[in-house]
Amino acid sequence: MSEHITYVANGGQTYQPCQDNVKVPFASYEKPAKPNPLLPELELNQDAIDKGYVLPSQKQHFLPGVTSEMMDWFWANMEKGYYLWAPGSHKKFTWVKTPVEYGMEASVHMISEACEPGAAVFGGEGVEIHRLALKEFFPFTTCLKHVICEGVYNDLGELVDSTVHMWEDVEGGCVHITATVQNSKVSAPPAFIIDILKKDPNAKIVPNFLTEHEDFEASQWPVFLPKLYDLWKNHPDPSQNVQCCLEVEKTAEGWRYIKENGPVVL
Repeated sequence: MSEHITYVANGGQTYQPCQDNVKVPFASYEKPAKPNPLLPELELNQDAIDKGYVLPSQKQHFLPGVTSEMMDWFWANMEKGYYLWAPGSHKKFTWVKTPVEYGMEASVHMISEACEPGAAVFGGEGVEIHRLALKEFFPFTTCLKHVICEGVYNDLGELVDSTVHMWEDVEGGCVHITATVQNSKVSAPPAFIIDILKKDPNAKIVPNFLTEHEDFEASQWPVFLPKLYDLWKNHPDPSQNVQCCLEVEKTAEGWRYIKENGPVVL
């Protein structure tokens, strides 16, 4: 790609100051169904345990009408659907390092979101969410066929926590897991938490996994993603309609993507 990208990958998002829209009501939703039968529970591998990682939450979902191909596409094109993913809750989105220029595993986006109307916005004015390379991070002993690991760092460069999404096709849709992994040995919280507590020392910081937020997000993929994917599927410019495959395989060195998913070459 050229060093001077003219296309701004924000999908028309306004990125307005989050304090101006914190009281917006959330869209109503029904909790997503669970896989039938339930998937085996995830377990941390020994390397993750040795690093001090803990697994406080894992949630399973069945996503009717959604395919793994659609989910792979979503993560490379989040700007097109971030506000639809949790309507009213998601406040801001922008790419810091786009998959177009940096490839999927090196991409970074910035978000703000609320877990309930009027509550303090998670991420403040914006928290960077980094993709985590599987060979360096993947914390589990097992995996579904597709996966993405994302994490937040503090100003010391320590990984504070990670959200791992994994999914695979089944009859009628796909099954999905959202798992939260926290670093029990971290020295300091991320900058946005420090900023929130500076402004209000009594602010109640509630992690997303302790709310219904992850179920809210999962409930919306079947609502918007098949339609959005269909609208974009024949768009010819891969720098605007980014293609990627997040299918993984296990090797002697650990889990790896079967495709490179590097920067877009026109």
